[in-house]
Amino acid sequence: MAKGGKSFDIVRPQAEHFLQSVRSFGYTVETAIADLIDNSITAEASCVNITYGISHFSSYVRIEDDGKGMNQQALINAMKIGSFNPLDPRRENDLGRFGLGLKTASFSQCRRLTVKSRSKSGNTVVRCWDLDLVARKKDWILLHDSFDSNSEEILGNISSNGSGTVILWEKLDRLLEVGEKAADKEHFYRKFDNVRKHLGLVFHRYIEENLISIKVLNNEIVSINPFHISKNAPTTELAEEHLSIDKKNISVQPFILPHESKLSTEERSQIEIIRGWTEHQGIYLYRNQRLISDGTWLDLDFKKKESQRLCRIRIDIPNTLDKEWQIDVKKASAKIPDSIRKQIKNICFSSIEKAIKVYTHRGAYVKRRAEKKEIVYLWKARQKHGKRYYEINSDHPVYQLILEYLEDESYVFKDFIRLVGETLPINFIVNDFSDPAIIMKEFFEDSKGELRRIYENTIKALINAGLTESEAIDKASRIESFQQLS
Repeated sequence: MAKGGKSFDIVRPQAEHFLQSVRSFGYTVETAIADLIDNSITAEASCVNITYGISHFSSYVRIEDDGKGMNQQALINAMKIGSFNPLDPRRENDLGRFGLGLKTASFSQCRRLTVKSRSKSGNTVVRCWDLDLVARKKDWILLHDSFDSNSEEILGNISSNGSGTVILWEKLDRLLEVGEKAADKEHFYRKFDNVRKHLGLVFHRYIEENLISIKVLNNEIVSINPFHISKNAPTTELAEEHLSIDKKNISVQPFILPHESKLSTEERSQIEIIRGWTEHQGIYLYRNQRLISDGTWLDLDFKKKESQRLCRIRIDIPNTLDKEWQIDVKKASAKIPDSIRKQIKNICFSSIEKAIKVYTHRGAYVKRRAEKKEIVYLWKARQKHGKRYYEINSDHPVYQLILEYLEDESYVFKDFIRLVGETLPINFIVNDFSDPAIIMKEFFEDSKGELRRIYENTIKALINAGLTESEAIDKASRIESFQQLS
């Protein structure tokens, strides 16, 4: 062909090959179903119900909503690959972007996708993609009805309120991988346990604000709030920061979770979510209140560490900043824009420091702002030849008292304390702190009377060493171990 003096070809993708390729976008069943629920929310649905069935002859996943539904042209457009331009302006509440989600999410899990829909003013319409049919016909064959009577029966009817959409997955080759009934069932149920948790996390703000109800087999999904995890142990909310790109607001809210020793067994189990407490640390990026990525430091050069596991940072962006944040097709990853990267990194760094203090010191008794006295710590952190180690503070008043009391025999005490410092079982301590199944005992948690006795004995010993009572009390009150008594 030629136009304007230039020769060119029209090159269209082969239907079979192209549809097979879009199956490999990297969806899991959790992210695929979440992508479909985005469409339901955009369609102003108040309820989404997910049902499924597993049998030797007919396995399926069915997702129904009570949203606005679609007329025939809208449904055809929705079934088209790349039905929207990601650069076009979108409504503020629109959770879509590429016009790919319905197809790519569905094909990542199944080989047959059927959609039935009805708008309030229209008739019920159905369209069906069957990848095996496309392969046989080698063309873009979109059926006008269910593939067969079995599919039609599973699709059922649109809910009685007059509008809504039903999405049906069949030929679940990515969900039923083994080909052996018992094993496939076991893995299927395991995957849907993760689906429940994932949806409870991704849409927790919608659920908490009663904007939508999501059900699996008619059982309502409970929101999983990653920041407020306990009724009795409050999360620390640090100062919220507001940034902007092209006058579009971005809010950043850091949270420091309570130490796990403050949580009940049930709360510790819930905070594991899917990947475990440590893996869920970091940045939680929300786009229109929908969680895009969790448990990641995105492209910042922070590593995941046990000592940072209490740090979580919520970032809220509008859908008008998709391009700047490089939101991917699955709406499951992003990149921090260079223009605000340094500011985000500084906020994260400051929050991590505070989280580490809570984790390692477990709510240490910090000097009150109104007090000017210096706290005397029992242990000191040292650095030598690039290696970190800990030793007993030899300036500690009790240490000095014992040396004076022992006089010429004090070398035995000093040697013993040196052995204590050198053999501190750091590996065991770190491992125990890292294990969510182990509850670490708090400092004198069940023997405050014993701590009071030690405090009084210390004052008595200081007085016997020549201090006045007020001097002895002042010196003892500076000791870190006694801070919780004041």
